[in-house]
Amino acid sequence: MTLDFDSVQRVRARIAGAQQVASTRFRDAFAAGPLPPVAHLRIQAEALIESAVGVRLNGRIAYDVTVDVVTPYVERGRPIYPYFEVDRTPEAIFEYWLIISEIETSSSWKMTRVIATAEEYAAALGRMQSPQIVRALVASFLPDVDIRADGTATLEATVHARAGEERIERRTLLLDVMNELHFHGRELIAEGRGGVRG
Repeated sequence: MTLDFDSVQRVRARIAGAQQVASTRFRDAFAAGPLPPVAHLRIQAEALIESAVGVRLNGRIAYDVTVDVVTPYVERGRPIYPYFEVDRTPEAIFEYWLIISEIETSSSWKMTRVIATAEEYAAALGRMQSPQIVRALVASFLPDVDIRADGTATLEATVHARAGEERIERRTLLLDVMNELHFHGRELIAEGRGGVRG
């Protein structure tokens, strides 16, 4: 089932609102006294989950930091995914993917934007250096979710990724019954020269 643009915008608004709430909470906490190095991540995770519709967490997200690896957990040493409850609706699955991507805090995700319309695609192409279109015809940029009777689902979404190499691609992710998202594939739509290297 393809999400309509209004659904995408509602999810985007909730994510943006949660990030604003997290910023305010972090400023207030910082003003009150010293904070641990990952306090902003914990505060953001809480705000994202509070604002979500159809996504709940049994517990609280915390973070371990070793050198340059940041690992979220609810129970140390265990994956976070089984602690989530995700309604099996297209909008909730799409929102869950965005929330998990933010919680996992990868540097490549920070350089990635979801594309949902032809106008957003054109704007992304306009920002690319020497864009080369690999797939000229794209039926829809909107996210698409296929929910199966066994509780698994696939999510397809178009993204503009700028980490390492700059690409616009259609990604396919599999959501398993334990709520872990697995990268399944990608279809290149356009690529540019360059990107942001970390």
